[in-house]
Parts: sequence; structure tokens; C-alpha cells
Amino acid sequence: MHVKDLRVIDRELSEMVLVDNAAYSYIYQLDNGIPILPYYHGNTDFELKALQSYIESTLLLKDMRSANKRTFKLHLYKDYYSDLEKLVEDLYLT
Repeated sequence: MHVKDLRVIDRELSEMVLVDNAAYSYIYQLDNGIPILPYYHGNTDFELKALQSYIESTLLLKDMRSANKRTFKLHLYKDYYSDLEKLVEDLYLT
């Protein structure tokens, strides 16, 4: 398991995101994280297109963290540690 810490980069955290298919990778800066599914399906894979659309929709923001927090709700995952189905239902389907 490898955890990444964006503080080692000489740049404001408000100006950076970390895209990874392992959420634990950005646990130190959860609101900087953008979760993505692993890339397996070549030309039929849609994850990079979805990522591109999301990033383009946030280009004018001064701080990506607010959009990430609102969109991905990663800060709430800890409340659903033992019930992932409930997490998806409550956070993304209602």
C-alpha cells in the first residue's frame, strides 16, 4: 500500500488533484482526491473521458477541493465502513 502526500510538492494544495483508483492513496488530502476506476477495456473504457469532462467542468474554480468534496463525498465514507451498499444508496442514489 502506498499513500501519497501532496505536501511534498512546492505548490498550494488548492491547485492540485490526485487521481488514483485506490482511495487510500490520497488519505492525507482526501479533498484533493479524484477516484477513478482501473483502466482495463482499451477503446471501450470510459473512465478517462469521464475524468476529462469533470476536470473541464471545474477549470474556472480557484479551489478544486470544494468541487471534489461535493462530487465524490469521500469525507463521508468513514461513516459507512461496514455497509458499502448503504453508502452508494445514501450518497449517490438518493
